[in-house]
Amino acid sequence: MQWLKSLLGLRDDHTDLFSPVPPNPAQDALAAIDDLSRAMKNHHGAVEICSALGNLYRLRGELDRAIQMRSSLLSRTDLNREDQARIYFELGRDYSRAGILDRAQDAFRRCHDIGGTHSALELELALLHAKGGDFIAASRQYKKMVHDPQAAHYLVRAATSGHGTTDLSLLTEAREIYPASPEAWLEAIMLQIRQEAWEEVLNLLDQGLTAVGPHLGFVLLDPLLDFEDAGTPVKAILPGQFIDMLLAIINKQPQNLAPLHYAGCLLRAHGRIEEAKTWQEKALLLSPAFWPARLELLTMSLPDQNMTAVFELQLGFLLRRAREMKRFVCGRCGLKRGQIFFCCPKCMSWHSITIRQLLSDETA
Repeated sequence: MQWLKSLLGLRDDHTDLFSPVPPNPAQDALAAIDDLSRAMKNHHGAVEICSALGNLYRLRGELDRAIQMRSSLLSRTDLNREDQARIYFELGRDYSRAGILDRAQDAFRRCHDIGGTHSALELELALLHAKGGDFIAASRQYKKMVHDPQAAHYLVRAATSGHGTTDLSLLTEAREIYPASPEAWLEAIMLQIRQEAWEEVLNLLDQGLTAVGPHLGFVLLDPLLDFEDAGTPVKAILPGQFIDMLLAIINKQPQNLAPLHYAGCLLRAHGRIEEAKTWQEKALLLSPAFWPARLELLTMSLPDQNMTAVFELQLGFLLRRAREMKRFVCGRCGLKRGQIFFCCPKCMSWHSITIRQLLSDETA
């Protein structure tokens, strides 16, 4: 049982228990994995423990060791079919994380042949198709799982993966699968913007804002403004003669911070300053802490202020720093990004993006 005592951190010599060196949790975790690895080399350990060790290797990024552990397990003669299927599944995940997609596909196929299908395997197959760039297959797999937002997302990816062309039939199918798909509506709007078909842009916005709902409506409004890298709206893409039509469309929607803010930015970009202030003030009525609206109002009020040169310099510096803050945040995990995203790269949640409301939020 010496190997078990080692695994649990127990020692025959306890003189080091009173060491003045403080414990390091990360080092303790690594030591536990190393102890378990040595134990598995010297003992015919349980399949569950060996599989868990492989998962720990994968968690540490040691995919070669994880793959070696699974392969060693598969050579054992005491495995039942359930164990074999589970090990092939985890081996497929190892290969997938390592980017060896053909071997991942083979491992998942063996898992299916031995143990049949299950939801986790179906999900890994969908992810594998997406990694390999087969967006149609990824979409079909997600559709099979009734994951309609993801199915629509990858149809949009497929529609736009051609050389400068867009497959309109796939965009239409994406909206049929998931009518609230912001990706599908956004790509359709972007296509019409590139063609400068402004009336069709407004028609799509009218339908799209209703379909995606107030929480994600700003995603469809974002391409109407040209933003600098620092998040400053420098000019309007939508021509001035269509602004009033857009305002009427926004007014039809339930009041929400982001559309009111975007309307104010578009008005300022076209020189309609007083109206722009009104729209930003509407946003602040909904949320007094909404810093993008306050930043716009402060920027528009500066020409009317008498300031010393030093104060103007310092205020300009603060405004530039404020505009460098990342504009978007994941509503689930708090990840900050400067560009629109549909699947959070940190927590992998879908359509959790929001406009960052508080300037005091920590950047990430």
